[in-house]
Amino acid sequence: MRLRINGLILAALPAVFLMGCGGGDEAGPTPAGGEPAASPGGDGAEGQSPEGGSSQSATKGKTGLPTAAIPALPKPEEEELKITRPLDGTPEALILQITQLRLKPFSSSDPDTPPSEEDVKNQRAARQKRNEQIIELAQEAIAMTHQAPEKEQVFNIAVHRLMDATLELALQGDQESADQLYGHAESLFSRDPKSKAASEAAWFVARYSNENAQRFAGQDIRWVEEFSRQSRSFATKFPHDPQRAVGLLNEASTTCDYWGLRDEAIQCYLALQQGFPDTLQAEQAAAPLRRLSLPGKKLDLGGPTLDGGFLQVADFKGSSVLIVFWSSQAKPFVDQVSSIVPTITKHEKNGLQIISVNLDLEESALDVFMEKAGIGWRTIFHADKSLRGWNHPVAAYYGVRNVPQFWLVDKAGSVVSTTVQASNLDAELTKHLQ
Repeated sequence: MRLRINGLILAALPAVFLMGCGGGDEAGPTPAGGEPAASPGGDGAEGQSPEGGSSQSATKGKTGLPTAAIPALPKPEEEELKITRPLDGTPEALILQITQLRLKPFSSSDPDTPPSEEDVKNQRAARQKRNEQIIELAQEAIAMTHQAPEKEQVFNIAVHRLMDATLELALQGDQESADQLYGHAESLFSRDPKSKAASEAAWFVARYSNENAQRFAGQDIRWVEEFSRQSRSFATKFPHDPQRAVGLLNEASTTCDYWGLRDEAIQCYLALQQGFPDTLQAEQAAAPLRRLSLPGKKLDLGGPTLDGGFLQVADFKGSSVLIVFWSSQAKPFVDQVSSIVPTITKHEKNGLQIISVNLDLEESALDVFMEKAGIGWRTIFHADKSLRGWNHPVAAYYGVRNVPQFWLVDKAGSVVSTTVQASNLDAELTKHLQ
């Protein structure tokens, strides 16, 4: 069945971007939460919070994304419709059928017994069939209500259920459902750009791109670019839905920042500041924007050292300097330290100077780790415990939210790059020093 609204067909439209889309059960790089904001990363990622976990006020969902970063879906208002016994053939009756489908369990097997492979396969097939039934019922309800202002509440609920079921199918790798997800959003926006239904549909599209960015960014970085684009588009089209707009922009900016998409991250951070200046997220955007704007500028960075001295970039004018942000508690750094240390040592022989900014909380753990790993770098570390970890003044001022990070400074004291990764550290240093 194809759904028409104001003459538009909500069916398969060419997807705006569908590269890298795979089955919903496939494993892929998953952004993982970090302190104090989202620090996407997973297996093979090169950034993590100093303490290796998430202290963000939000908890992480199954994908690793802090669930508070993007507001949770509001529950449709079936209870407000008072449709305990609606008349057959009415849109209210269709909504009730959808609710009953959603409440129906997929399996009656013993919950204490792990499901077999066959059980999982059957449940997946049952879930797909249920979503297809929900879509059909929702389309019928929408067709009956989209031109009836007095039925707007029923219409909105039907749209919510349509998009929710379509999203689930799309995330399982169904190309037609992915196309329809975009098509529904465009059609609903054309119907009424300021409606709740239009905002709802656009939110589902942004969520679709975000889910795929989390899972497949390592294979196709364009999913992160698509998430950024959809987030900025949502904020532009629906400034009257600030909770979702701010949540999307905040998550898109940190995700782009982590994956090294500097221009995309800047656009999202600026959209936060300019579109929603009175929010906490807009205030917090100032620090990472300060860092992202560093290339080509003089770097003012310094602090107390482990041995009680003071260290700053200005001390090494005339030499190239590598700034290393790290923590002995960050798993990515621990995993890579055996290759990082020899690489840096090799280039130190060619005149490279090292300033490390350590984000550990305990000095004793730091000393043991440095000795074991053979780290002899000059290290900025505060005696005041309140200025350690993510509260380190340098990390806070420049919005450093994942480690390790490597910043390269030239002989004149100007920043060359803040996005060097452990994987290309040797190549970048070789190129720069030559």
